[in-house]
Amino acid sequence: MRERAASGEDAFLRIGASLLGAVLLLSAALAADLAREHMAALGAICGAGPHPHCGWCYAAASLVLAGLAAFAVAWRPAPPPLRAR
Repeated sequence: MRERAASGEDAFLRIGASLLGAVLLLSAALAADLAREHMAALGAICGAGPHPHCGWCYAAASLVLAGLAAFAVAWRPAPPPLRAR
């Protein structure tokens, strides 16, 4: 009975981590779009020459990494079953 409950909890956490990863990657796409608009307004690429990177550039990169980390947690191998004492 305990193994069955742990399996349900594991599935619930994996689904939640997958949804979180999807939301983070969608947020990264929005941040990248805003970074492109910022670069178009500047007329230069952020980080090139005297122009520092904008916050949208950093946000896009960090959100991609956070989304990939969430997917890594969701898709990790299942832990071995618990042994009865």
